[in-house]
Amino acid sequence: MEMNQEEIINSVVDYVRDFHAEDSTGHDFHHVMRVYRNAMRIQKQAGGDEFIIRVASLLHDTIDEKLNGGEHVVEDTRHYLRSFSIEEAAVERILYAMQAVSFKGGNNAFEVKSIEDAVVQDADRLDALGAIGIARTFIFGGAKNHEIHNPEAGAREGMTLEEYREENTMINHFHEKLLKLKDLMHTDAAKELAEARHRFMEDYLEQFHAEWQGER
Repeated sequence: MEMNQEEIINSVVDYVRDFHAEDSTGHDFHHVMRVYRNAMRIQKQAGGDEFIIRVASLLHDTIDEKLNGGEHVVEDTRHYLRSFSIEEAAVERILYAMQAVSFKGGNNAFEVKSIEDAVVQDADRLDALGAIGIARTFIFGGAKNHEIHNPEAGAREGMTLEEYREENTMINHFHEKLLKLKDLMHTDAAKELAEARHRFMEDYLEQFHAEWQGER
């Protein structure tokens, strides 16, 4: 018997809960559900196919090479989606939206082509901003043994994907990625949310550097 959309969503939620159960890098199940809620909030204003957006936002990190180093992760996800008897065109739209999410130092070959791609990418990037983004930067950096800050290690520009993946300090991550995201949002709803979260990070960094210098 074919599952309806709500049954598929519930099954996917269970799947990603198991997939992310052992994560300690800030890409855990709670991250996935925040991205999902962001996506639903943006979709209400921006539009797009709700089912495509829901599934893609839930599954987006299952193909992230930081978390899943397998060679066949996209193909595995394609088989997983086909198991629900989802139409083939919808399967491919979900997979593309998932692949368009990643920042990769600005080097992602999968460019946003549809409103669904835009909503899912914006939803994920919002979770890298603001108070949550700060917390995730430090938990990821801690998991990878990155240095918090080194005034002699400047932020890098114009990086290749390989250079982006190389270790840098947690504070430099703000300058190499997080502070750039506000201007990369596609939807009006995400732009509005990103503005406030961006300002919060700027205020945090100002306080951080003042404390580092013993000025506050």
